Amino acid sequence: MEEYTLSEKEKQVLMELQYRFPRSARPLHEAAGRIGLELGEMVSILARLRDAGVLKRVGFYVNYRSQGLKAALIAYATEGEYSRVEELYRDDGLVTHVYVRDHPVYDVWVVVKRRSLEEILQHAREASRLLGSDYIVLYGSRTHKLSVKYDLYRGVSLSGPYSKVRHNPPDPGLPWEIVKLYRSLELNGNPYRRIAEALGCSEEEAAETAWRLLDEGVLGDPGVALDGWRIGFRENLLVAMTPRDGASLGRLCSCVAGYPHTTHVVERTVYPEGAWSHRCFAMLHASTRALLDRLLEGLVEACSPGSYVGMRSLADLKPGAVR
Repeated sequence: MEEYTLSEKEKQVLMELQYRFPRSARPLHEAAGRIGLELGEMVSILARLRDAGVLKRVGFYVNYRSQGLKAALIAYATEGEYSRVEELYRDDGLVTHVYVRDHPVYDVWVVVKRRSLEEILQHAREASRLLGSDYIVLYGSRTHKLSVKYDLYRGVSLSGPYSKVRHNPPDPGLPWEIVKLYRSLELNGNPYRRIAEALGCSEEEAAETAWRLLDEGVLGDPGVALDGWRIGFRENLLVAMTPRDGASLGRLCSCVAGYPHTTHVVERTVYPEGAWSHRCFAMLHASTRALLDRLLEGLVEACSPGSYVGMRSLADLKPGAVR
């Protein structure tokens, strides 16, 4: 896919909606006014970016734990048999990331969600048999951070103001069909209207419900979600770390979550036990390899892990997946 070159005005719109998404019932109208645009021009820009594959959605991340799901990163040693992995996961709606990475043994890394850890482990065993590949399961025991946002001027990932993830969010008290509507709002002056109609309330009340669910941890990371690859963020690195002697894993992950350029930070438990030693995982993104290396250097300097492994993404085997 060719790179899309953002105009200055498009950058202003996306930066505003990434980092200052309004809490009002008419967020696009308010954001447009703050940067000197008419609502119609703002909507036209967003529609153009959506059609170009840059804009994935405007809305909120839905915390999978509030849906009763568990997640794990499964690493397979496929020896380059990528087509079999693609076929296995093509129609699996609970698999959102399938990446080839430059690890010498485990070359394919897959994010799998299921109803329980037992289901994840059973899936990994069966998938390993079908693929003829060795594997490890890295269960997400705690997510410290999730905020996939990009500094469009500096060319590096930069998390937003609502990056913390609640480990045990409450039941939202609403049907899941309605909660999921907050994930992708309509691109117009009344983006909460469809939700308000479903709830039988005003648009202001529907917006207030969104921010209540955000505060409770059911929703997260509001704003625009972008396809980083499409706008030139072609470099990303999965970093797995161990704490220094005497330090705790939780403290290391907390430090890594505080580093502004990490987009995901997850503390993981390994199955089979002892098969993998680096249990604090984070993601970094950049427009060039030099910038990515600089982000990694900054992370290591800030948090001083005992050791770390960096794995660059080489290919996305499930592009376009809803994440």
